[in-house]
Amino acid sequence: MFLIKSEKVKQYILVILVITSIIQVGVLWNYQRRGMPTNFLWNIISAKNNQVTIDMEDFFRPFKIVVSAGFENPHWVINEDDSHYDEVWKNAKYYLKNIISSKKIISEREFLESQWKEVIEKKSVIIEFKNDISSNLIAAFLGVGASGGLKAEKIYKMAILPAENINNNVNIYIYTGEKVYLYTMGFFDKGLSRGDYDLIIEELYGEGKESFEVVSELIRNTERSPFYFKPDVLIVAKGNKYRNFNNVISSIPYDMPDLDSKSSTDIDVIAEEIIGNEKDSYIQSVDMSNVVVFKNFSNRYNIYKDGLLEYKYLSVIGKRDKGNEIEAFKKALEFIKVRENLISDVDIYLAKMVDEGEYYTFYFDYKFNNLPVVVNGYPIKNSGKKLNHAINISANSKRVLSCEWVLRKFEVGNNVLELNMNFGDLLDDTFERYTDLASRGFSIKDKNVSYEIKYSVNTESILPTWVIETIDDRRYIVPMKQK
Repeated sequence: MFLIKSEKVKQYILVILVITSIIQVGVLWNYQRRGMPTNFLWNIISAKNNQVTIDMEDFFRPFKIVVSAGFENPHWVINEDDSHYDEVWKNAKYYLKNIISSKKIISEREFLESQWKEVIEKKSVIIEFKNDISSNLIAAFLGVGASGGLKAEKIYKMAILPAENINNNVNIYIYTGEKVYLYTMGFFDKGLSRGDYDLIIEELYGEGKESFEVVSELIRNTERSPFYFKPDVLIVAKGNKYRNFNNVISSIPYDMPDLDSKSSTDIDVIAEEIIGNEKDSYIQSVDMSNVVVFKNFSNRYNIYKDGLLEYKYLSVIGKRDKGNEIEAFKKALEFIKVRENLISDVDIYLAKMVDEGEYYTFYFDYKFNNLPVVVNGYPIKNSGKKLNHAINISANSKRVLSCEWVLRKFEVGNNVLELNMNFGDLLDDTFERYTDLASRGFSIKDKNVSYEIKYSVNTESILPTWVIETIDDRRYIVPMKQK
């Protein structure tokens, strides 16, 4: 009996020694990182506080929704604050879910890319993403499983044609950027009917909402034009060419331009936003270029005076950690979500994804006041690298590996500007500004009125500008002319 009790005491002592050893190793590890030794236990207790729950569907928003009344009739862009937006987007997601999972499809057909021109000139609703998104990623957004037999491996644009089918079904077209796929389905029984789509068009007419034409209505054969235009580029060619826009006030959050001269208490505030509960395990310093640095054994954050946040994972990357794009994308979203207080009142959308071989890179941009915010050749100080998106995140299935994030806060300004939207005038201004375009093979994939972020350490007033994107991924910035 005594022997049994003695053995139990030995087991308890052994467990205590093991736990003590683990704590000592953790304390030593944190000490080598020059953090507070007691922070090891705090990190274990508070680790869950740095975790966030990501609902991917919250991040799944189209770049643009266009309601068309048909050939040579108005095309309206409806924004998120429009009364029709939520219902239209709800119906689009329903059809996407069924197409991706190969459910409730009556028939399907495949067409060449040229068919898209015929589609967009009919009465329709067009759902457009900034670039093509893989069907697997869209399936993850929508919480469904992608069908192995799905022919459309990626989705760039989607068209809902409520009146084309004679059997009271709805035709859904998927445009990948290379091919067009037609799916015929029954109408969403809890959504918009054929008559409801007609009613939306009637209401948009009645509201007097500013409308557009598509370029194929102005240039009937866009492929034989001296320059190539995608047929669904929205233009203003008729009626009043001047439209009203506000300026925007762009500022750098948390007094970052003066952060290097702030007290440690002030720096702790932004450290809390960037690093969270682990901030005490980081060394805080200011380098020779007045960049504020937070660094430990595995991670480094740089905060530049112009509001650029730069992150780098310093440890070895495992080749087997790549995983799939969905796992990596979730890590990118978590990185943004934890730090969402660094920006305010701005929408973030996925602009592009690139498979880099051993990891993935995700490019995000802002929208503010219903207009895109463009980053174009934004310099990173002392590196020679330039950014073309507001947020660039490289990630694998395990973690974020690097990030460049142009942090800004925006407010709508008090100046209302009457700006020229005429397509012909835009082309004249473009060729006047870029005199070598004729010899370089000019094309237009898309064009948008946007706000441009430029390198600055000051609060600035930003005016809307034209941003032209070409088929070969070049970008041209053209100032808009005031009345």
